[in-house]
Amino acid sequence: MKTAISLILTLCIACPQAFSAKLLDDQAAVEAGKEEEKLYNWTFTRKLTTPPRGGSSLGQKVIYDKKSPDSWQQVQAKGLSPYERDRRAIYALEGVFETKFEFLETFTLGADKEVDTPYASWGTEFVKVIEDSGDFISVQQIMVMYYRDQASGEVQGPHVMKHWRHDWSWQGKSILEYQGDNQWQSKKLDLSQTRGKWVWSVYQVDDSPRYSGIGRWDHFASLSTFETDYMSRPLPRRESSVRDDYQILMGKDTLVLTPHAWFHEQKNFKHQGGLSSSGEFSGVMLAREIGHNSYRRIKDFKHEQGLEYWDKTKGYWADVRAVWKGIEHQGAFAVKQSVNNKPLFMMHFEQAADDEILSMPPEKRRKVIHEAMRPYIKG
Repeated sequence: MKTAISLILTLCIACPQAFSAKLLDDQAAVEAGKEEEKLYNWTFTRKLTTPPRGGSSLGQKVIYDKKSPDSWQQVQAKGLSPYERDRRAIYALEGVFETKFEFLETFTLGADKEVDTPYASWGTEFVKVIEDSGDFISVQQIMVMYYRDQASGEVQGPHVMKHWRHDWSWQGKSILEYQGDNQWQSKKLDLSQTRGKWVWSVYQVDDSPRYSGIGRWDHFASLSTFETDYMSRPLPRRESSVRDDYQILMGKDTLVLTPHAWFHEQKNFKHQGGLSSSGEFSGVMLAREIGHNSYRRIKDFKHEQGLEYWDKTKGYWADVRAVWKGIEHQGAFAVKQSVNNKPLFMMHFEQAADDEILSMPPEKRRKVIHEAMRPYIKG
């Protein structure tokens, strides 16, 4: 046994060429259609044998910013309270980034079920704090994309789209919990659950809820981390378009902030059932999934049109958030994915492009937004 283990270590560590050759042998077997000759489908190098699904377009070449931003130096300042250092870490998420999104099933719980195809996509976006009242900080992400034509090599764009949003509530008093079947429940929290922690709530492009959890920041000389407890969330678009055999992703998230980048890691279980009335998960788990989303700082990137879009539409999206707050205060509600074949996000994007709606006073505009959203919400 000792000899066998030593041989494996030799192949994997002392002789990386032999390890790579093993992967290539597996790939050759798959390409030749000889599945019986494929010894193993490696977990973290599966793209060598299973091409990922997801974005395949080519983007504009970017320049990585190797200079640490002032916001990082502010996180590292001496003599800060834990609360103030946390706040500065949230602000240090701001910037302009090249983003990459990768998801991979590592194992399944069914002996006869194969792991799913990996997913990989990319983007370029800027991250901006849009609200700060001390114990509450709201962070918005806006995608600004340039595409390179694969035939001509010409760059097209920019294409601008409001992306996800995340809210940070210091020692938050409530949390919005996903129940399954597109249903949500607002639950009160007491200080014993949140003391020294933040309620981190993530929202989709239409500002509908996505997931929410309680977490704590930890700070070190070279990085800061934020880790949550278990959170439940609906299927993301990357999954709902290809999977219908489960309805909840249950997992823990970690944010890792460094001087030149930040990373969003996910560790999820694909859960077939829903939540019981007592908040317990029912049903069975199908598979384990890990996600690695990277935000690397870039410079000399033209994102001005993204800023212009936000300046023009931020009043509209503030009113959308206000309408959602009223819905969340109802306690329990469900969200329809589509009405008359129009997704909720498309309805909002159309209204955000309507100059007449944008010019309305906020009180009137909220009424228009509420009426447009009414068919999508079941209270």
